[in-house]
Amino acid sequence: MRFLGIALLFVLSACEPPAAEHREEVPLRLFRWEGESPQVEVLPAEPLRVEVRLYRAGRELSAHLLTQGGLPAEGDLALVLEGPGGERAGEAFGSGRLLQARALLPAPACAFWLVSLSPDPFQEEALEVRSYEASGRLCEGKR
Repeated sequence: MRFLGIALLFVLSACEPPAAEHREEVPLRLFRWEGESPQVEVLPAEPLRVEVRLYRAGRELSAHLLTQGGLPAEGDLALVLEGPGGERAGEAFGSGRLLQARALLPAPACAFWLVSLSPDPFQEEALEVRSYEASGRLCEGKR
């Protein structure tokens, strides 16, 4: 199923250009708790490549979040689609490397995205954790 989703993403991107796209490399960070707030350190490891794309077909907006590279990691991905007035119209939450969300929205619309992946198994009492953390908002046009 994962392969089918990734294949669909590439087929869609070959057919029509995205209405908006964002790419970034997210470094692996070490979060260490000593007191109230964590100390954050960037670690020398392969970064996680994050790609977010918005596709428009009439009133339908489709958002795709893809992560590649980095260390093997588990965690959460999220996409929330917003209409021109900021109203929430669609969302998707999951784990893995690919996430898609769709909604019927007039343009210009936006997608809030979030990546939170860690190569470390969850331990409730851990005082440090390595993690790839990134989020942002991608909009069509000049919104």
